[in-house]
Amino acid sequence: MSASWQSHHGSGTSGRAPDGLEQRFDATNLMSLRSAVAAHGSALGLSAARVDDLVLVAHELASNAVRHGGGGGRLRVWRVDGSVYCEVADTGGGFLYAPPDRLPAVSATGGRGLWIIAHLADDLWVESNEAGTTTRIELRV
Repeated sequence: MSASWQSHHGSGTSGRAPDGLEQRFDATNLMSLRSAVAAHGSALGLSAARVDDLVLVAHELASNAVRHGGGGGRLRVWRVDGSVYCEVADTGGGFLYAPPDRLPAVSATGGRGLWIIAHLADDLWVESNEAGTTTRIELRV
């Protein structure tokens, strides 16, 4: 991920649609998070198929944060111009991200979620260090 991802895509709230979503989550509320993401994705102008993509991506990111990133995190969804963004941040120990170039083997113990995310999103940024991981995707409307 480039160092300029925050300046290019913003790290604050400017440009976010007023009906964007910001919600904390943990293992106890992943299903309600999916419902909230679906409702907001539709309200932000995504087609039904892209809402399904957004829900799957958000769920994969959130469940990764629960499993590997400290047990929970914060999810944000918003629209800027012709794109909807979804961002998940956690406070886990971080990891070395490499874009997946192929679907992991059936025998692999992980990695399919990131592969799915990379293939559904129009763009993907990952910033990870010892303080946690922030992953942001873009879905063009």
